Amino acid sequence: MPNHEIHIVVDKTARTLVLTHNGVDYALQSLAIFGGNAEKQELFVQMFGSSSDAAWSYAQAWRIAMSRDGGPSLRSFFKQCAAHICQILDPNAFKRESQADEILNKWESKDQTKWGGWDSEDVLNDKQVSEENRKWN
Repeated sequence: MPNHEIHIVVDKTARTLVLTHNGVDYALQSLAIFGGNAEKQELFVQMFGSSSDAAWSYAQAWRIAMSRDGGPSLRSFFKQCAAHICQILDPNAFKRESQADEILNKWESKDQTKWGGWDSEDVLNDKQVSEENRKWN
């Protein structure tokens, strides 16, 4: 399997993001990078740009993953994301003790500002990750 190189240039002053992958440049309005190792409980999260553009790109990727054009690994990734989000929003979600409206209402009532804005550089450090893992484990 060949190596892949991805280069990212974020200019906060000009409010531009340029991602280069395999020699092709992409001028983006948002970028979210998630990486982790669940077994070792290691997490990396980096976000820049507009939340609406990031949400739009996530939704488009979801549609592709669930279509016949999406491969099994992409489809599995989005299903895992959905399962984790549901379980975080309501631990009873998979016990059939919650209705979809209840889960959405709980999520909407939470203070969304505590997660930071897309105009700032949001990075979870190792200490924050450890604290979060203690809460959920």
